[in-house]
Formats: sequence, C-alpha cells, structure tokens
Amino acid sequence: MTTRTPALLLFLAPLVAATASGQSSPGEEPETLWGHSAHGAAYDAGPRQKPWKMEGIGESSFPITTSHPEVQGWFDQAITLMHGFWWYEAERSLRWCVKLDPDCAMAYWGLSIATRESDDDERSAEFLEKAVDLKDTVTERERAYIGVAEKFAEFGDAEDEDKDEAKAEAMGSIDRLLMDYPDDIEAKALYWMIAGRIFGYESRELTRYGMEAVLDDILEVDPRHVGALHYRVHTWDGKDGRYAVDTCMKLGDIAPSCGHLLHMPGHVLSGIGLWHEAAIAMDRATRVEKAYMNERMIMPEDNWDYVHNLDYLGYIQEQLGMVEAALLGAEQLYKAPAFTDAPLFASLVKNPMVRALVKYERWEELLEPDRIPWDMENPMEKMQAGAVRLRALIGLGRLEEAEDALEELRDGMKEAAEAGGPPTEGDRDAFFAQMLRKQMDARLKGLEGMLLLAKGEHLAGLALVSDAAEAQEENWSNDPPREPEFLYNFLGDQYLELGAPRLAVECFEKTLETVFHDGFALAGLVAAHAQLGETEAAQEAMAKLGVVWSDADRPNRWLERAEATGITAEPYLEVPVEQRNYKREVLDVVGPSLWIPSDVAHLAATNAEGETVTLADYRGRNVLLVFYLGEECVHCIEQIQLAEERMEDLEQRDTVVLGVSRDSVERIADQQLDLEVTLLSDPEFANARRFHSYDEFEEIELHSTFLLDRDGKLHWSRIGGEPFTDFDYIVAEIDRLNRIAGVPVASAELDDVESSGTR
Repeated sequence: MTTRTPALLLFLAPLVAATASGQSSPGEEPETLWGHSAHGAAYDAGPRQKPWKMEGIGESSFPITTSHPEVQGWFDQAITLMHGFWWYEAERSLRWCVKLDPDCAMAYWGLSIATRESDDDERSAEFLEKAVDLKDTVTERERAYIGVAEKFAEFGDAEDEDKDEAKAEAMGSIDRLLMDYPDDIEAKALYWMIAGRIFGYESRELTRYGMEAVLDDILEVDPRHVGALHYRVHTWDGKDGRYAVDTCMKLGDIAPSCGHLLHMPGHVLSGIGLWHEAAIAMDRATRVEKAYMNERMIMPEDNWDYVHNLDYLGYIQEQLGMVEAALLGAEQLYKAPAFTDAPLFASLVKNPMVRALVKYERWEELLEPDRIPWDMENPMEKMQAGAVRLRALIGLGRLEEAEDALEELRDGMKEAAEAGGPPTEGDRDAFFAQMLRKQMDARLKGLEGMLLLAKGEHLAGLALVSDAAEAQEENWSNDPPREPEFLYNFLGDQYLELGAPRLAVECFEKTLETVFHDGFALAGLVAAHAQLGETEAAQEAMAKLGVVWSDADRPNRWLERAEATGITAEPYLEVPVEQRNYKREVLDVVGPSLWIPSDVAHLAATNAEGETVTLADYRGRNVLLVFYLGEECVHCIEQIQLAEERMEDLEQRDTVVLGVSRDSVERIADQQLDLEVTLLSDPEFANARRFHSYDEFEEIELHSTFLLDRDGKLHWSRIGGEPFTDFDYIVAEIDRLNRIAGVPVASAELDDVESSGTR
C-alpha cells in the first residue's frame, strides 16, 4: 500500500518540529493542556470524571485531616470501595478529594494503595511520595498510616536478600499502629490486607484463627463493616468455607451493588458444594458488573473482575448440569474486546468454553474450526489448542489422528517452552505462561494414558491416568479450575466400563473430597453402588444428585446412566444453610444477563462544510471515533497520519474514521484538505464531555479513541494518556466485529494482519 503524507502534515510540519523540540508557537496553550495532567504521569491513567454518591456498597468512617468540608464524605466512600476491592472507583473518589483539597495527604495515601492493588506500582510510588511530602500536615495517627504504606512499599521493592528484614519492619509498623490506636477498627482492617499481602495466602492459612479474632474485634464495633465481612469470606475461602456461610449471606445484602462483594460469597459457597447458592451469588455479581459497565461506558479491561466473574459463573453452571447457560456465558468473553495490554490473557478467556465442551464431551464442537478462535501464532495458544484437539480425537475414537496430534502437541509444548523462558518480576504474562506450561506438562501424561486406554492397553493407560489424577488433585483449584476435567471422574467411568465398580467408587469418592457435591461423581456413585448391590449407598448418592442436578440440561449421559439403575430417592442434601433454587431465582432486576456493547453518547459536531454530523449518519458501518486535541498537538497529528496510512485497510472493513477536536470550523476546513479522515469541530467540548474525553478533575480535554459497531454500540475505547496508535489491534478488532455481524473479511490478505491483541 502506498503511504502518502497528508497536506495537514505538510501544513503543520514547522509546528510539529517546534513542538517536538520543546519550543512554543505563538498563541500556543501550555503543554499540560494537551491531554496530559499537570500533576505528572500518575494522573494520566485511571478515571478522569468526577465520582457520584454510590448506594449499595456499604459504609465506612475513616476520619482524616482536610481543609475542604466535602472531602471526608468522598474519602469515606473511597475507603468503602477499597474494602470491596473496587480499586478503579475508589481511585475516582480519591481523585476528587485531591481536586477539592490538593494538600490532603491521606487522599494520596489512599491513591497509593488503590493503584498498587491495581498492579500499577509506578503510579502507586508517585502517589505515596506525595503523601510522605505532606505527612507533617496531618495527625500522628495519619502519619502512622502513611508510615505503614512506606514500609510496605520498601518490602515490595526489597531485594531477595533483604526481604526478611523488610518484612519484619513492615509488620512492625502495622503492629505499632494497632497498639497505639487500639480502638481504630480501620487499622485492624488494614492489618488483614497488609499481613495477607506480605505473607501470602498460603502462609495465612496457618494463622486464620488469629485473623478471625481481629475481624471479630471490628464486627463487635460495627457488625455491618463491609471490610471485615469481606475479609472473613476471603479468610475461610476453601474447604473450610462452612465457617463463613452466614457472612456470605449477609454480605450480599449489605453491599448489593458491589460486584466483588457478591462474587466472593460465590467462591466460598461453591467451595463447599452449595452450587445453587453459589450460582445465585455469582450471577448477581456478573449482572451488577454488566449494568455498571454499560451505564458508565466501562470496558472489560478496566473492570478487573469481569472476566473472572463470568468464568466462575460458567464453572458453577457446569456443576449444576446447566451446560447451555455455561456455553452462552463463555461466548460472551469472545464478544468483549481483546485486552490491549495483556495478550496472553486472551488465551485464558478461552478456558470456560474448553472446560464446558470437554466436561460434557462435545467432541465434534471442539473440532469445529471457528468454535474456539485460537491464535495459532501464539505458541501458548497453539499448545492449548493441540491438547484440546487431542482430547476430542480420543473421545471420538479417531485414534490414528490422535497419535499424530500427540506428536504435534509434544512439539508445540517444546516450542512454547523455548518461547517462554523464565518470568521476570512483575511480568504477569510470563507468569501466566509458566503456569500454563506446568499445567500442560501434567495434562500430557493424562492424555497419553487416555489414548492407551482407547487403544485397549488398559493396564498401562490406567497407570498413567492414575498418576496424572494424583498430581492434578494435589494442585487442583476451584478458583475456577483451569483444567477441563477432573481425572478421578474419568478413571471412575473407566472402571465402571471395565466391570470394576469397587475401584470406581474409590475414584468418585476421591473426587468428592476435592470437589464437594460434584454431580458427575454423585451420578457415578449411583451406578457403581447399584452394580455392587449397595442400594442404601446408591440412594444416598441419588438424593444428593437430585438437588445438585435438579435442573440439569438433557441429554446428560451420566444422569441418565444413574436413572437407568432404577434407584430413586427424595432429593436431599445436608448443608449449613437452606438453598434457594438457582433456576427459579428472579435475577433480571439486578442487571442484564449478557454483556452487550454500551449505547454511546450523542454526537453532534460540525464538519468542514459547516454541516452537523451525527453517528446516525454512519449507521450500518463501523466507526473509529478519535478525539484529538487540535492541530497544535504533535502526538495527535501522528495518530491522524497513522489512520490515513491504514485507511485502505479500514475502508475494506467498512469502517469510517471521524476526528473530533476543539478547532473551529474554519481551522478544520484548512486541515481537511485531502484527508480521508473526516474532521469535526467541537469548540465547547460538549461532545468530548459526553464521551468522557474530558478530565473533570483538571478541566482539560483528553486523547481518546472509540470503536463503534454497525449498530452504533461502543465495542472498545481508550481514554486518556497518549493517543492510541496500535492500528494492528484496531484492525483485528474490526475483523472480530465483522465476524460477529456475519460480514466476511474483505480479502484473504487481510486475514494476515498481525496483532498481539487478537483472540
């Protein structure tokens, strides 16, 4: 494709050169107005619009020093949101505190914690530095809080040989805070967070009774303290979740509008096999998240819990036998935009689909070319796709193809290992890759055993699968599981087929030690005990199965095998709380069941001919909407040039590009010249404000890019910071939008566009 230099660039060349060298042009406004915060890079990310009073999140009281009467209320809201791990919205409230009181030390302290928990250590350090600079302006108590944050940061930055000393100093600082202010319940809540982060979840398992005592102290003062209730749920998450069941039920009622505080009870309830209650909690969480995202134009990658929520809900639905609902949720992950900053995470969002299809033996679907959109250029995804294909071929009895697929998988695993290398600190993609490689090493042995069993080599096959099952159980996580099937269930089915029901019973019982009230294992126990003539045991398993799979989809071969034994029993499951029925629970009032792109704000800007342009003018076409900062912004002009260079790709994908700036109609008329990007005037920032492309904290316009689908719905956005210039990502996302809409790609050549964000 021929690259041309638009007249706009030629017209602005002297200005671009001057701006790049740090010079100012006559009449030029300060550089800090060009979409960047006057306070530094830490403010260029995160929310840029003012907060609102949020209901249904709980309440907190954390007195601080401030010169503005409104700050205390916003700070308390931020603390409440932090207790709910809603870091993005906590930052919004704290940013407003800074807007109202630029010298509020504790607002910067809160920002340092919120951004650290969002894995943005650089911004966290900058905010903490500001809090430290201002600590002489606050009370001794507040200085102690800032000191704890300092020590925790030092622990995080310490070299390995200094970690133990830094850990001791960090814990010493929180101990002194607790001892000096024994009535400060927020200090006790902070203790849970700090201690848990320093020692890690594994170590905290040894001190849960101590943690429980601290949380009890808080709840004795404030029985509705969302932080203490939330942290208790975390403390007992796992096989001992029965100790937190009452807390789970209470938390959802106290904070019905906080997605994570609905999500965490689903963790605990699923961990102890209360699948119906877990589904209600997790479904509520996903609906609250979707309602929030649609109302506030929030993208999935800015809402950290969205994917995890949906993944977990799908797992719980699978456990309830509701595979069609699980598959529908898995498909939603494909329709959401790819994560721009975590390309490997794109492979993880395919797990829910793989898990549901493998678990329910939908082998043909697994082999359909477009059922799971693997990125075969990614060695990690290629490895995962190979394992899925091999499992499906074994399930279908296509053994010669399976042999070839096994060799391809071994080659793919070697390729992925060579491409990965050891992870570096803070590299989340590398850690994900390492985790996947370890899982695949264990899975390979199980797949080899399954293939031997399919070929009739029973002893060798059972030995391999047994070894793999033991290793899998030791590392199993219900958070939710990355593994598509629990191998002890597979072994139990094999023993049933081989006429060894006693060994089958042992396998199914092993499953139930790890996955409480697992429907597949319960169904297997009915069949195995029936073969053994153990009617009472078979009836007990059938009674439990009648609760767990009360609304299971049909056909379901495991359920039908259990029913074919003639064993009947009144559904009953002994659990610590009476369960509601998930299918009969009315949840539509909470929020939408499916994620759909948001409706966007109204656009009404003026083109170079003085005509009003709206998005309705482009209905039926994809729209790339760019808010740029006028002809003085060198980075904006570079973005416009890149759009021009990719215009052929965009036009072939039936996509128009609109550029909106504050420049007057007369100025954009001069700029338009031979540009194919349609320039629009928005001198009063009315459109920028409606599209959140305006910083309400500093009252400056922002660089923003939006991708709208053919129905005018918001598919993806990037607001703030530098102009978005990864047009490979944009083109790949447009291809996905077109495929969703059933529109073919323009040419085979276009399928070769490389993009790290494709999934």
